[in-house]
Amino acid sequence: MIRYVLILFSLTMASCTPVATDTNQEYADRLAHVLDLSPLKVEKPDPLAPYKASRPQASFKLSVLQLANLGHCALAQDVAMHNNQLGKLAVPSEVFKYQLRFIQLADQCVEDSRTSDPEVKQVLAQAAAHKRSALSQYFAFMLSAEAELTQFSRLTFDEIDKRGTDNEIKANEGLATLASIASTLSTPEKIDPERVTPALEKLNNNHYVQTLLTSARKQIDWNQALTAWLSQVELQTAVCPEGKNKRKAEILHNVFNKFSISSLQPYQAQLSDQLQELSDSVEKISAAIPDPPYPNHAEVLMDELKTSSRQHAQWWQRFYKVCKVAPV
Repeated sequence: MIRYVLILFSLTMASCTPVATDTNQEYADRLAHVLDLSPLKVEKPDPLAPYKASRPQASFKLSVLQLANLGHCALAQDVAMHNNQLGKLAVPSEVFKYQLRFIQLADQCVEDSRTSDPEVKQVLAQAAAHKRSALSQYFAFMLSAEAELTQFSRLTFDEIDKRGTDNEIKANEGLATLASIASTLSTPEKIDPERVTPALEKLNNNHYVQTLLTSARKQIDWNQALTAWLSQVELQTAVCPEGKNKRKAEILHNVFNKFSISSLQPYQAQLSDQLQELSDSVEKISAAIPDPPYPNHAEVLMDELKTSSRQHAQWWQRFYKVCKVAPV
């Protein structure tokens, strides 16, 4: 019974662990109380615009008879499976993997002495060249349609807590693999198609990326709202009039230290580090996809987070200068 109570207590405490939004809200509430301002509320951000890319259309086809005469080629089985009913329903990552295998196997089939039909050789060569030129588009199509990757634009209720979780490690590993593949799209012979699925499996039911992006956007909104809200305060009249005691200024100083310095600034530094790691992989993916451009939300949010944090700190720098309160 005692063990059950302890487990229940620990679960209750875990569910009540404050997140960054709670800290920001308490920070704002304390400031509002001291400054006699209306309470500040920040609405959740809207979902990010989803990335959209269409699947390239193939224009080269082999007849059933031509395909039957390619039984000596490893490529033949891939083409047959791709053309059957299950192949037509293949998920985007499998479509991308098929393009890779086709490019890698086509030359062998063309050069095989048993491939004697000139028309078949021409179709294979033309199809391989087309797939090679469209490979980045097939990769983009996978990014835009595979469930493990489309989740990034959605919001989460959760917010980032500690670093080094299993989800963080797996997400960064999976994206690093995709980034490595993206970086070598111009030399598809060097890509192992079987690396794609394990990379996606690390992102399956893994909400780390969308939680990180959501957390960063929420913190940016809080920084901007808090700074704009505090900017309405006339410090010399409302906080530290000349010749009056500095009690209110000292209370504000304590609130700033307790919430911004001790909690929110370290949290934002952590977010910035996590966004940088995410951005490093996404940057390589973006560089490989010229059309339609793949957005690097992590890089944009990292810049906005740093800017909004700096602007908030600047308001406090002005507070310390005007009110002549020691910041330490």
